[in-house]
Amino acid sequence: HVINSQTTNTNRTGRLPLPLRKESQIEGSQSEQDRRHQTSTQSQPLEKGGQHSIMMNLRLSLFSTLALSTPISSAGQYLAFDAYGTPLEIGDNEEAYDQNQNHAGGVSPTISADHVSLRSVGNRWSAYALPSTQEIYPDSVLQFTFTLDEDTVSGFQSICLDADKELTGPNGQCFALTTTQGWIDNMINVAKRTDVGQTTHHSIPIGHFFTGPVNYLAFLQDSDGDLTAKGKGNSTISNLRLVQMDRNKLNVEIGGQAQQLENHQLSYTYKGGKQDTSDWLMAISEDGYGVQINGNQWKALPLNSPYNVTHYTILQLDVVVTEPGDFHAICLDSNLDLEDGGKPCVSFMTPRDNFFNMLTTEVVANQHKTLVVPYGVMMGLLEGDSKMANYIAFVQDNDVGDKRGGRTTFSNIRIYEENRMDVKIKVFEVNVTIPNYQESFTMASSSTYVQDSIDHVMSVSAGGESIAMYGNSFKRLKLNEPFEVTKDTMLKFKLDIPQEAELHVICLLKSNNARDGRDDCFAASGIDVTSSSDSYQKIDPLTRTGGSREYTIWIGSYFTGPVTHIGFAQDNDKAYTSTRTEGESSYSNIEIYNLPRLNIGLDDSSFDIVNNQIWYESTSQDNTPIRDHLAIVPDDGSSITVHGNIWRAWQLIPAMTAQELGDFVVSFDYVLQEAGEFHAICFEDNRELGDFDDPTDNEYDPKRCVMPNEFDKGSNKVFFYNYEPEVGETHRYVVNLGKLFDRFYEWKYLAIVSDNDVDKSVGDMTVSNIHITTSLTSCLKDTSYLFQVEDCTIDNFLAGVKTKMAHYSCPGDDPLLELMALFDATWETDVYREIEHICRASYEAHEYDFAKMISSETQVVKEFIDGGTVLNYERDSEGSSLAKDGAGIAMSEQFAESHLLKWPKHHALDHCDIGAAMCCWIDSRGDAELADNTDICYVNMKASKRTAHVADGYSIYGDSGEGAVNCHGFAWGTDGGSVAEALKGNALFKVGFVDNFYRGLKGNVEQVPGAPMCGCVDRMPVVTNAGCTKVADDTSVVDITYYPNVGAFNAKFTMGSITYDDCGDLNSYYKTLVGAESADSDYMDTRIVGDGGCHGAINSFLAGKGLVKSD
Repeated sequence: HVINSQTTNTNRTGRLPLPLRKESQIEGSQSEQDRRHQTSTQSQPLEKGGQHSIMMNLRLSLFSTLALSTPISSAGQYLAFDAYGTPLEIGDNEEAYDQNQNHAGGVSPTISADHVSLRSVGNRWSAYALPSTQEIYPDSVLQFTFTLDEDTVSGFQSICLDADKELTGPNGQCFALTTTQGWIDNMINVAKRTDVGQTTHHSIPIGHFFTGPVNYLAFLQDSDGDLTAKGKGNSTISNLRLVQMDRNKLNVEIGGQAQQLENHQLSYTYKGGKQDTSDWLMAISEDGYGVQINGNQWKALPLNSPYNVTHYTILQLDVVVTEPGDFHAICLDSNLDLEDGGKPCVSFMTPRDNFFNMLTTEVVANQHKTLVVPYGVMMGLLEGDSKMANYIAFVQDNDVGDKRGGRTTFSNIRIYEENRMDVKIKVFEVNVTIPNYQESFTMASSSTYVQDSIDHVMSVSAGGESIAMYGNSFKRLKLNEPFEVTKDTMLKFKLDIPQEAELHVICLLKSNNARDGRDDCFAASGIDVTSSSDSYQKIDPLTRTGGSREYTIWIGSYFTGPVTHIGFAQDNDKAYTSTRTEGESSYSNIEIYNLPRLNIGLDDSSFDIVNNQIWYESTSQDNTPIRDHLAIVPDDGSSITVHGNIWRAWQLIPAMTAQELGDFVVSFDYVLQEAGEFHAICFEDNRELGDFDDPTDNEYDPKRCVMPNEFDKGSNKVFFYNYEPEVGETHRYVVNLGKLFDRFYEWKYLAIVSDNDVDKSVGDMTVSNIHITTSLTSCLKDTSYLFQVEDCTIDNFLAGVKTKMAHYSCPGDDPLLELMALFDATWETDVYREIEHICRASYEAHEYDFAKMISSETQVVKEFIDGGTVLNYERDSEGSSLAKDGAGIAMSEQFAESHLLKWPKHHALDHCDIGAAMCCWIDSRGDAELADNTDICYVNMKASKRTAHVADGYSIYGDSGEGAVNCHGFAWGTDGGSVAEALKGNALFKVGFVDNFYRGLKGNVEQVPGAPMCGCVDRMPVVTNAGCTKVADDTSVVDITYYPNVGAFNAKFTMGSITYDDCGDLNSYYKTLVGAESADSDYMDTRIVGDGGCHGAINSFLAGKGLVKSD
């Protein structure tokens, strides 16, 4: 190997030097054949940004290109020897080296004719006096070429420089070039032996081994045994030079600063025992950025100044192992003895022997590898820990044979502190910073079992919110302040899995390891995760490769207690991969919080209930495990939403006694989004439905539950019933439980029931704004007051009362509770009925009964509505007269704009719960044909059985083909005290008797078979369209007066102007009254289905009978 630079040195004798090529100071012995091979196959420089590329075939010699200087001429035979640039002639006068070693019958070595070679045959210990004493300096290097033609017998070949001719003593040194008897203890054994037939070139830094004056050059060829054996051995030494060379320094970067380490190579021991082959030295490349070890060497270089190693210290280097030894390592140590359990060292290749702190993925022979070693982490240094490093040591251990095996090149060495981002999480609404000190932990049953690949350090995003893991890793982070997990504590995080490993786990630890006596580790991904285990709890659904999912885990249902560390485990034991570097995951947006507490209003304040959800009635009733079916409480605690089959309870701590509650009233809002079998809210003294002393529910059990909805009509005797809202309808319940409860001693549990046993995923309800009033009294019961409303609806009436409550500075502001107290009501509907009664009473003075005017026979109007009487049957074309038959209609019309026309008593018009009605005709008794404006889908005769005169039955029509049909309707909404409700008789008269029948002798008659001619929409045929008439009185007012002496209200209605207008289609207009998203609006969509909607409506109806209409 040729070092491609030249230097000119001034030698210490003052003589002019010859041009020299500077080379690294290592004894390199390499055959010509090996050297040529390595030169031809040498790999290209490694192209790495900002780093130096090292090409190091460091069995070095200068002799491939350098010629010896010309010696001074001499008449006799001599051996040329260049000493520091001065040519010397060593006379051909052999002397015995180390007495009595030469073979008596042997032949003296011969010098070649060109004076450059000395050849020795057989056992010879030959010394030659130097023409002048030569000084050996610390930087002196002996260079020569050695050729072995025949091995000795149990011997060796050596070259020596000595002050005398004795082997022993400190004033010289011999260097064993090759040996057939093993290690030569009293000589320096060169790193590379020469085989028979090989020529090797040597450059020995002899100044490293001794200094001082020398007078002799000796060449020893030792062959022991009989006379034949002593004749063995044939070798040649040539091209002798003694030079001074600056020893290359090692360029490193430490703490961001470029430094040069002196090439002062020291032996590195292990627990006081020698490991290093001190005969050999490491080679530092000419540019100083690389160092190569050949053979068994444990070498250390002093740092220029001590380096303080911390948790964040990184040791970075490039490494190539071209010939593996027993193991290979690099160390930072405070001294020259490896005594701390091997901790100062990191091993990166262990072909034959295990060594300390092995990297998870070993370096592969003959492959360049850049190692970024989290050195401080691997040393186990934590927050505040540090250790001092005074030396960097390079270890290549090889105890096989003559220890010459092994070759490693280190380059581009950097030691620095990594600026590692701290981790940011949220704990109970507080942003918490966790120092990024990564400790190992284990999930194994043995706390000493190491699962972590220590060198696999988690990375943290710039903002600190995301933690990424690569390869096998078990790391934990210590919290500055522990937090406490209680029954209602939750863990939330986002998990991304770019590459799934065997196991992905997050832990909330109270000690060093996961097996800490509680279930605090949670597996949300992993090839091997099939169920929960002793080490972790499986969290469904698992996230697979390429997936991303946000998890919310009720950890308080698994364990309670302190958390001091957060652990992250990504297990890869090479079950599915060739190395442990595979596997990648990231955890982000980690948050610890308590489930929002339920907020319950209590008189003028409120209290919270810890959101620790437990089963009600029994575990078999509730959907379990509860943690997978949590009721949802928002951050403000104002509501509870449950999905699916839920029997859930919350405990009040402490319980509220019956004495504390008094004659208490409970109010809450309720909405059912999806119907189950039944739905209830309970105010319990225990967790048993009904009597806890008797497991059988019966009518004598104390009732504790209000049931807003029941769809599976059973014999449920332990519930209170009242108003049942439609699906999607929001209703406020106010109930005086103090009146209803008996044998009641304390309120201990709040329970929510959404029962559905057929499909436990079905059912969706929300209860909100729960409020307890312990002492309900009326503020205004002794006060006379008056207020006016434009429309006497329930909402307007309550608003008027509320205004008066504010005017008289009442302590509360809830008019419904005020009227509950005033009317001594049990349910809110009691109040609503009172308000409607008050409002309706105000209209009676303005009513006109048009049915009596049309005919003195009371049955005429009723039968006409059902499609009967001569009004429907007779035809003007056959001699009848509509003008005469309907004269009573004309007489009644004069009151249609000045009076409230009375709503007829008729089965088709009773209980129009959604506040809409219509008329449908299929013929005309007049001259004009019936105007067709709709299609009939079907008629459900069960809904109109008194008209159809059958208990059940149906007629299926379709989108077309049934002939002309005309439908027209009107709507007033669901408030029973409104002016619109009072005008519904006007609307019926206008639509059914005037505009479509008598006026202009239009003559629309006869009902769809099986249905009334006019009726509430639920009793009419399902159709595609219907016209619409709106009746209003926008100028009327109602004056309401409260008389405290009798404790009653009186209402006076002042009529305005009644108007009639076309309102387009009935369905659209109805939505403006009740809201497009209301349950009543949804129901109207099932009665007036729009063009093309019959097929779906028919199949929906038939599905309830197990039938399907064909296309």
